[in-house]
Amino acid sequence: MNYGIVAEFNPFHNGHKYIVDALRENGKNTVTAVMSESFVQRGECACVSPCERTKMALACGVDLVLSLPVAYSTASAERFAEGGVTVLGSLGCIEALGFGSESGDVETLKKCAEAITSEEFSPLLENRLSEGLSYPTARQKALRDMYGDSFADALASSNDILGVEYIKAINKLGFGITPKAIKRIGVSHDSDIVSGNICSASAIREFLKKENDFCGFMPEESADILKNALEEQKAPADFTRLENAVLYKLRTMSAEDFKAIPDVSEGLEYRFVEAVKNSVSVSEILEKVKTKRYTHSRLRRIIICALLGITKSCFSAPIPYIRVLGFNKRGAEVLKQAKESATLPIISKPSDLKYMDDNAKKVFELECRARDIFSLCLPSPDVCGKEMTDKLIVL
Repeated sequence: MNYGIVAEFNPFHNGHKYIVDALRENGKNTVTAVMSESFVQRGECACVSPCERTKMALACGVDLVLSLPVAYSTASAERFAEGGVTVLGSLGCIEALGFGSESGDVETLKKCAEAITSEEFSPLLENRLSEGLSYPTARQKALRDMYGDSFADALASSNDILGVEYIKAINKLGFGITPKAIKRIGVSHDSDIVSGNICSASAIREFLKKENDFCGFMPEESADILKNALEEQKAPADFTRLENAVLYKLRTMSAEDFKAIPDVSEGLEYRFVEAVKNSVSVSEILEKVKTKRYTHSRLRRIIICALLGITKSCFSAPIPYIRVLGFNKRGAEVLKQAKESATLPIISKPSDLKYMDDNAKKVFELECRARDIFSLCLPSPDVCGKEMTDKLIVL
């Protein structure tokens, strides 16, 4: 069976390895990953380049790594999931989508997905939003109003929330993909708690900042790739290195400019303009804009999108291609199948875009811009054009 996953591998750790191994079933199945490149869904830069993270994934059991366009990798959970499912489904040969899950209960997650897309759910959600709650909290409370605690609890944890979004996207897009929940072990998403040799990616990123040892929490192959990147000053990337550039960009923006950014609505643009005028740091802006209605992740994503030039218009056209970042021998077999079944063009190098339409070229130009800006987050800033010159990773 050909499995797909949507991931960030930021960086690839033992928890990721556990999920990949569970899907592979001792080599009986293939695993294709759609991976964020330079910027991630929490509204930050990735800790190390997409090239290094592709190497990690392939060295640790993933067979094929595809790119998740940056407009989707920096979007809400709904759009993040929809982008990943679109890329996987468009291959035409992915039979199931695996994901980490706090509950491990895919049937409950399916029922949650059906509930929150039903007609009766919308007024309940609007009622909760009118209380000034954040969208995730309002949605969870609305589901509790509708079905009680058993369903609402499924929207209390990050991975289950994403699982519901994957199922929604599969249903919406009509792909014949079966969702498979893999119960998480050890610690929760973004936890700073260590359990045996398992900790979250965010905890590992903190280890990197403090120069603490991280190797025991990553597969040896993945840890070695990250250690080499550290030695070569290619990691850890840190978004705070762009502080003044971000402040400059935000100070040049009008309310209308902010309004054009995804996730900006209900007058949030005016809160940003006022906060930018009266702040001298990004953290100060975030604190001044923050209310219980808006999560920090949502606000950070808005700032990332402002810097990269991602607007609501980026979603006006569909994802135009499937872009390959790397593969092994088994991944090559998946690509061979996809050549017969894919509903989107498959590209593996920039020259493949030569005869594609303007939308495809704009999507890739945005990826190149994101990579060039990411390169300034590195301990030793890199030159422009890495997205054009990085070689396809083949194991």
